[in-house]
Amino acid sequence: WVIYYNINNKLQYNELISSAYAQFSNKGKRFSYMLGLRSELTKISIEDRLGDYQNKKNYIRIFPTLNLSYQLNEETTTQFSYSKRINRPSLWMLYPFNELTDLNSQFIGNPALNPSYADVLELGLLKHWGDLTFNPSVYYQNNSDIIQMYTYRNNDIFYTIPVNIDGEIRQGLELSLLYNPWKWLQLNAELNGYEFQQKGFYLGQDFDFNGNATTGRFSTQAKISTMMNLQLRYNYTGATTNAQSHTWSVHYLDFGLSRNALKEKMTITLDGSNVLNTRKTKTLTTGDNYIYNQLSNPNASRYRLTMVYRFNLKDSQSIRQAKSGNRN
Repeated sequence: WVIYYNINNKLQYNELISSAYAQFSNKGKRFSYMLGLRSELTKISIEDRLGDYQNKKNYIRIFPTLNLSYQLNEETTTQFSYSKRINRPSLWMLYPFNELTDLNSQFIGNPALNPSYADVLELGLLKHWGDLTFNPSVYYQNNSDIIQMYTYRNNDIFYTIPVNIDGEIRQGLELSLLYNPWKWLQLNAELNGYEFQQKGFYLGQDFDFNGNATTGRFSTQAKISTMMNLQLRYNYTGATTNAQSHTWSVHYLDFGLSRNALKEKMTITLDGSNVLNTRKTKTLTTGDNYIYNQLSNPNASRYRLTMVYRFNLKDSQSIRQAKSGNRN
């Protein structure tokens, strides 16, 4: 065997994270608070099996948290929070093996990537009107060492690699709405809009850029009968632009349908992801001597049928509500 253009995945990556947590909280008649502190000790060693590349990282980070809540009346509560967060690069970002699904456009992981950190301030209001819950909030997020995709051209081949740039500041508004018109139906809507300012420089590429972005999610959970449940979730990510590229908006629909049988000892579940086959990413990247259009469709519509039989237990699980993840 001959290694094609020195493309190989002979990398040994070891990461050990040790952490300690402490929390203190108190609640009065109207006012409550919670103080938290988390400490992390991280040890990372990276080397290839040939001995050409070696890197070691040992660091300690402190992550404080503060949550304040004041109840104005039985239906209205104000909330304020501060937290320091960490966003570690995923394995596919670190993995240096070139993507060979397209020889003309290749993705290369970056084992030297560092995690990014964020200081987040948020002020929110929680309001109840009977079956309706309204939760608007404004937030400020200061991110350092953010991870950005860098695309360059070499010998008519386009390479994309994740890199760390200086940082990003976000100011945004998030709206959350929960409505239970009937006992058997729950509706949930989330909308997040923010503007951002990015700063950074990498290998001649200026990453300074100001822009805005919008994300949204709508989900519904319905108990069709005593034996059948349905969940639908619609996700939307608006068009975004940075210093190098413009990405068009993306939307897709997922669903799950479950049915109990045999006196609730068996549960049959049918779920589908991207059922409209609309989860396609279209990107236009512009460089000094090229314009690069890319359409990515990694996952077409998928369906899965699952059957579970319980010998001693009854089904006590309801359909889980989708986690809030629009901000990331």
